[in-house]
Amino acid sequence: MRDRYYRLQDAADLPPQAVMVRIRQGDSALLASIPGDAEEVESAPDLALFRAALLRLQQNLAAVFILLDDPAHWHADWGDLVDYRVTRKNGKPALRFAQLPASPQRNNPEPVRR
Repeated sequence: MRDRYYRLQDAADLPPQAVMVRIRQGDSALLASIPGDAEEVESAPDLALFRAALLRLQQNLAAVFILLDDPAHWHADWGDLVDYRVTRKNGKPALRFAQLPASPQRNNPEPVRR
């Protein structure tokens, strides 16, 4: 199964519980970084995507989002890149990226009796 990534048009659209990888053209090669990561070093995109996948698993995040300076920078062998705008409905993120509301039962240790 191929990896799936979601393309952002703007970093401000990053949903909560997600990690973002920014890919840009450097002087001689493509460079990628994970903004907000403690290491925040620029590296080869495939390495940054691997690190983002590890962060996603370690922190139980929903998905990896990609911010590209130029759509032509994406390499198909990295995985499938899906436009995040397609996963939005009525201006709101798709359910799989939305935060679920807190359940009143989670805050109530006693079982509900009927």
